[in-house]
Amino acid sequence: MRIIDNKYYLIDLDGVVLDTSYDNYFWQTHIPRVYAQKKAIDEKDAINVTHSLFNYKKKTKDWYDIVYWSNILDIDIVNEKKKSENMSLIKLHEGSLDILERLSNLNKKLFLVTNAHRKTLEIKLSKFDLSKYFDELVCSHELGYVKEDIQFWHLLRNKLRIDYNDSVLIEDTFDNIKSAHHAGVSNFIYISNEKKDLGKIKPLTLGSLSELSSSM
Repeated sequence: MRIIDNKYYLIDLDGVVLDTSYDNYFWQTHIPRVYAQKKAIDEKDAINVTHSLFNYKKKTKDWYDIVYWSNILDIDIVNEKKKSENMSLIKLHEGSLDILERLSNLNKKLFLVTNAHRKTLEIKLSKFDLSKYFDELVCSHELGYVKEDIQFWHLLRNKLRIDYNDSVLIEDTFDNIKSAHHAGVSNFIYISNEKKDLGKIKPLTLGSLSELSSSM
């Protein structure tokens, strides 16, 4: 069966539909700068402190939880995310909307599945109304596990009531593909320009979502 013949599509947001420039700049540059001003410390010191905190929580539920970081850093993360200089960095990957439109026209069931916090998702959707393409928007935080955890995928299947043998996961993070594979998802599109040994999992590897058009 061709990958396009599957019924259900589980689609990641950042790095697949949206460019990651917004998140990268926000956490790596903007927040350390705000933290430096708030604590009256050198910006290099602020980078060391904040990046150390971020790395400690990497790939955990807290890492994606902006309420958690608002409390830890004493910064209103939502307010900072909404500032125009940051909002201007939220951009679509070229051709991603066309693919969503075409999948919808093929009567596929589309589910946005993201590690982003619901408040972060709402901010991004305020710039691009992507919700009209999806049957449901799922934030991993609300299921209690991140996508890197196999338990998330078991809970997701129960929530959506879908057949993982008739599903495609479109992801740019291979750890998420591996956990989904262990939970029973059968088909994968890996958005990456990397060439590496992916072991027993054999996804369709594309440089961007727009390249899926050649299989449609």
